[in-house]
Amino acid sequence: MADRTQPLGPLFAAKLRLASAALWWEEVWPALWPAAAILALLAVLGLFDLLPRLPGLAHAAILLALGAAFLILAGVGLRGLAAIDRIAASRRIEQASGLLHRPLQALADQPGVPLDVPSTRLWEAHKRRMGAMVRHLRVGMPRAGLAGRDPWGLRAVLAILLVIGAIDAGDEWRDRLLRAVTPSLSAGAPVVAASLDIWVTPPEYTGLPPQFLRTGMAETVHIPTGSKLIAQVHGPGSAPLLSIDGRTGKFEAADKEDFQVSTMLTRGSRLEISQDGAVLGSWSIAIVPDHPPTVAFVKPPEATARKALALNFQAADDYGVEDVKAVITRAGDKSGAALALDLPLPGVHLKSAHAVSYHDLTPHPWAGLPVEIRLVASDALHQKGESEAVRMTLPERVFKDPVARAIIDQRKELAKNPNSRLAVAEILGDLRSRPQLYRNDAVVFLALRVAQEELRQSGDPQAIAEVERLLWDTALRIEDGQTPLAERELRQLERQLQDALAKNAPDAEIDRLMSQLQQALDRYLQALAQKAMTNPNRPEQQPVDPSQMLTSRDLQQMLNRARELARSGNRDQARQLLSQLQNMLENMRMATPGEMSQQSRAAQQAQQALHGMNDLMKRQQQLLDRSFRAEQQAREDTLDQLGQLGQPARPGPGQPGGRADMNDAAGQQEAVRHSLGRLMQQLGEGFGDIPDPLGRADQAMRNATGALRAGRPGAAISPQTDALDQLQQAARSFAKQMQQRLGGAWGRPADERAGTQGRGGPADRDPLGRPLANGGNYDESDVKIPDAGGLQRARQILDELRRRAGERDRPEIERDYIDRLLKQF
Repeated sequence: MADRTQPLGPLFAAKLRLASAALWWEEVWPALWPAAAILALLAVLGLFDLLPRLPGLAHAAILLALGAAFLILAGVGLRGLAAIDRIAASRRIEQASGLLHRPLQALADQPGVPLDVPSTRLWEAHKRRMGAMVRHLRVGMPRAGLAGRDPWGLRAVLAILLVIGAIDAGDEWRDRLLRAVTPSLSAGAPVVAASLDIWVTPPEYTGLPPQFLRTGMAETVHIPTGSKLIAQVHGPGSAPLLSIDGRTGKFEAADKEDFQVSTMLTRGSRLEISQDGAVLGSWSIAIVPDHPPTVAFVKPPEATARKALALNFQAADDYGVEDVKAVITRAGDKSGAALALDLPLPGVHLKSAHAVSYHDLTPHPWAGLPVEIRLVASDALHQKGESEAVRMTLPERVFKDPVARAIIDQRKELAKNPNSRLAVAEILGDLRSRPQLYRNDAVVFLALRVAQEELRQSGDPQAIAEVERLLWDTALRIEDGQTPLAERELRQLERQLQDALAKNAPDAEIDRLMSQLQQALDRYLQALAQKAMTNPNRPEQQPVDPSQMLTSRDLQQMLNRARELARSGNRDQARQLLSQLQNMLENMRMATPGEMSQQSRAAQQAQQALHGMNDLMKRQQQLLDRSFRAEQQAREDTLDQLGQLGQPARPGPGQPGGRADMNDAAGQQEAVRHSLGRLMQQLGEGFGDIPDPLGRADQAMRNATGALRAGRPGAAISPQTDALDQLQQAARSFAKQMQQRLGGAWGRPADERAGTQGRGGPADRDPLGRPLANGGNYDESDVKIPDAGGLQRARQILDELRRRAGERDRPEIERDYIDRLLKQF
């Protein structure tokens, strides 16, 4: 039979084939649904691992029954299928497209007899009409038609069970399905498949979470060395075996059907657990070694202004550095004598640590002698890493008093050669016999006498060490009076407080050390003041610049800020603030006002110019804010007038944005411009160079003044913003220029170093609001210290959390969450 659909084109032929396929599906799927339900039932039983729990014969019988039911139902369904012809496919397309009077059939028909001309025209018109009806044909989606055959919805139940079974099986779905179709026909009780739980717990110091090993894992499992493996097998059978690279060990029986084993993993590449010859799980493992820590000097050790030893170091470890020490030995000394210094770390268990530690070793007998210094870092496994040794001369204090200097020289000689004790004793006796050299101080007289007799009577190393300490204290008394004792106490408390903050000591301990540090700081500053007053060379004719004085009030405010930070839980920031305080004290100069050099006076003038720029920026910022508020108020008033009267209205003379207000703002803007002109003149006279941005700022201020006088605050906002930006650029370039020109003399006032507003001076910020380093240049560390409002808010939040933690009627999950938050503080 010829293809009667050909005149309709290839597109219709494709749709006809799709319609035939849809009809075939609608016939086959309902017919084979019972057989498919049997397969789904078998899959559910396999995924839940139910069939292997039955006796072998029962397992096999169920498989045979399910197989027979599948074949019978499939045969019955396929036998009742009817052939799909083109007429049925065309009819489906007509029904899916909503066509009436069967236009597809009409297009395929042909006249049975020849037609005359009128009939032919009528026939062609009929075909055109039918063709217009079939321009948009649709096949439609096939319909399953299971509602009639499954009125109880069992197909949905099977689908849900399949999803749950797949989730329960996880990675074991292949093994479970295989066990479901392979029954064990051996005699005996039903064999229940053993279940395996295995996990690895890394050492506590690593901070890593436990790993649960799933069966069928293809990727290599990375396990830190020293991790504890715990495995449990649940099911009957003999004791399972744990094998690591061929080394086997048996599980211990907890009861008849439960076994467990634990071991420490330090090596191996293949982990396997088997029972009764069957492999329950196998994994490829890689033991990650714990490497020794590394430590190095960031820059060579150096002496501070107070002759303390500054050690700038960094250390790193896989899981955390536990402690760092500096080991100092005498260069060329074969006796093995060493001095070990504990270096405080900025936290606990840090994978990477960078810190600067200060140590006053001037009292040590090796002060002024060549030494070798190396750093030693340790981790939780007590593995050690060392840096390269650095040679230097240990910082020593330079004594100005000739008697103190002579005593220190003899002490150094005694440290280099203990056998010279008799010669040293003779020289000490000669010094003792001339008390007028040390102002007839009875304490110095007795100390020299005791040291002389000890050296004459005994050459014991312990006795010589006692004499060395006595000579040091005697020289300090001659040179400084009571100042060294206060300084020593201050250094010790600084180190104790840094250690307590780094080790998360209790709040009570931190508060106690803070109080002691405040008292020690007072005593130290008082001792310095007494020394300055008793200095016979102190000049009286030259005034002291107050901005260059570091007062107790400044440092106490800094300590109070550190105390608040520690109380609010910001211990890292408190520690950094204390480190800044320590840097200030280490770099504090003891020069008198008469020693101010011309370079220092130039630096003071530069500071005053920078403060002048800061003041101009503050005034310009206030004018910018004022213009913005005036423009905003004018817009709001205009909108209100339009809504009430239907017409615009201008601000009154006394309102923000009014004529009087704008004239006043223009006058203030012009005053700022005149101040800028005076500053530019001072810079030109004092330094011979005026930053270019200041000229641009002057022009911008001129434009802003014109806009304000015209009563247009919105037009003044842009030039005022530009003026502020240019002032900031000028301050930045001027500060860098002064740093390059003046070097170390370019410093900051004491108020700024203390981070306070003492006597109206600027805070510990440059005019751009960035922190300044000790040399006056810009600090790149970006240590953010919260202001008083932030500290108060943090304190309020902490108190509220503690209050809520004490309310026992709150839900347990909420109280657990609050407890976890409080642990952060």
